[in-house]
Amino acid sequence: MNNLIFLIIFLIIFSSQFDRNNGNVTINLNEKRQVIDGFGASTAWQGAVSDQIMNELFGTLGYSILRIRIDENKQWADELSNAKKALKLNAKVFASPWSAPAIMKVNKQDEPGPLSSNQYSDYADYLKSFVDYFKNNGAPLYAISIINEPDFALEAPYNTMSFTTDQMKNFLKNFAGKIKSGSNIKIMATESYGYKTDMNDAILNDPQSAAAVDIIASHGYGFIMKSQPLVKKSGKQFWMTEHCIDAGDFNSVMKIAEHIHNSLTIAEFNAYVHWWLREPVPSKMMLLSFQDKQLTPKAYVIGHFAKFIRPGY
Repeated sequence: MNNLIFLIIFLIIFSSQFDRNNGNVTINLNEKRQVIDGFGASTAWQGAVSDQIMNELFGTLGYSILRIRIDENKQWADELSNAKKALKLNAKVFASPWSAPAIMKVNKQDEPGPLSSNQYSDYADYLKSFVDYFKNNGAPLYAISIINEPDFALEAPYNTMSFTTDQMKNFLKNFAGKIKSGSNIKIMATESYGYKTDMNDAILNDPQSAAAVDIIASHGYGFIMKSQPLVKKSGKQFWMTEHCIDAGDFNSVMKIAEHIHNSLTIAEFNAYVHWWLREPVPSKMMLLSFQDKQLTPKAYVIGHFAKFIRPGY
């Protein structure tokens, strides 16, 4: 509890950089909200991350969730290495696919396009093979997503796969069970690109679809943060699984803190996962500087939440 109070004081002090008006703050420690599952970031497209980086983020700074990518060509060894390092530091690991293998898609190409209607079962088997590969190699996953940003896929300039709301409901109802078979893994959906309610609400309003999902997930791009009543009513875990700001100035760094704060207090997410730990090219959205691999201010801002609001709070 002392750690939580410390974090609140930290946010109050730094929020004064933006608003110098006097005001009153009331802290009610008896009012209980969501349970926190953790904070983290992703190693998608980053290869095998070093022990030093993983220890700094998941050890020193207290990150507790790692998001890995499911490569559509089954090049899974690097993410297995990352998962093992995170698990050794007591983190949860979940996986997101950006696309099925090209052979399963309508266009048969490594480019944006939908899943073939006769490939739903094969796609479920493919995701199950990823779950089994990690389990059999000593890195059991906490959760697996059906697909990353299904509502943005056709607009993306990289290989992705789209799902309409009806297609997502169909897949969850009829094929998600195959993925879970023989394990305790949780099913995650929908990882919408923006903080939207339409696809989440459609799933939760369908009893069979809702029963197949354990974690409702959203990304934080381009939409106003607000409560999602159906998610809260469902009692399911609610995770923010991707957000970043491509700028490194002080105001942008504090915008990250504000976004996390709003995610916890307005949307009442149980977890917050930043986008990349690092990138293969210079950028201002990463948590590690490109040249010397030193932690950036963004890494420490997320760490102020991760270190002091521990899983289970």
